[in-house]
Amino acid sequence: MAKLTTTARQLGLAVQLPDDENFATFIDGENSSQVAALTAFVDAGSGAGQSSPWCLLTGAAGVGKTHLLHALCAAAPQHAMYLSLADIAEQAEPSVLTGLEQVPLLCLDDVEAVLADENWCYALFSLLNKVSDAQQSRIVMTSRSSANQVKTALADLTSRLQWGLPLQLQELSDPYKVKALQLRAKMRGIELQADVAQFMLHRLGRSMRSLMQCLAQLDEASLAAQRRLTIPFVKRELSI
Repeated sequence: MAKLTTTARQLGLAVQLPDDENFATFIDGENSSQVAALTAFVDAGSGAGQSSPWCLLTGAAGVGKTHLLHALCAAAPQHAMYLSLADIAEQAEPSVLTGLEQVPLLCLDDVEAVLADENWCYALFSLLNKVSDAQQSRIVMTSRSSANQVKTALADLTSRLQWGLPLQLQELSDPYKVKALQLRAKMRGIELQADVAQFMLHRLGRSMRSLMQCLAQLDEASLAAQRRLTIPFVKRELSI
């Protein structure tokens, strides 16, 4: 059953964590050490003598940052909250961050979406300070750029972001992308042979986000046509 986030109550949005994005469905591949460090960071909790209570998880689009945030929230033994700043930046005030230092695990996706806005920067800066003072929670943020490269409208916030644990996800190699596609297909109840998955990689590009979207399209088409996923079927349905 999908886990409803606090975002829905605060903003009146129907936001749910997807059932299929958890640690069991995440292919870490070359990122095994980063995933281990991330889970260790969250599991360590906060308190006196602990490391910085926030982490900046970085990497290009489609490497799995959002998937990992969803997985962390799904696995959290205490209350956890996922918030996509890219989704709410245009419809919410920075004050939405007020009080979130009390959430044991706070996952803030796409922080770069608000870093050019001074008011949002002040709100995020204040939140990090309160989390540091209270030592009651962990924050995991995602960005495409590292803390040393990210540009913000507030120099003090740039400095605060650099205090956090830096973790960078790498793009999966092709064999792991094939495994990821096959795993997602299996969860959808369809069989995806390795040669078909490799064909998709070669013809559709290597963006996992795009590949997963195409897989969803193929799932619907195969169900409607009562056909297996073969290379000819994929070529016809996707016009490639």
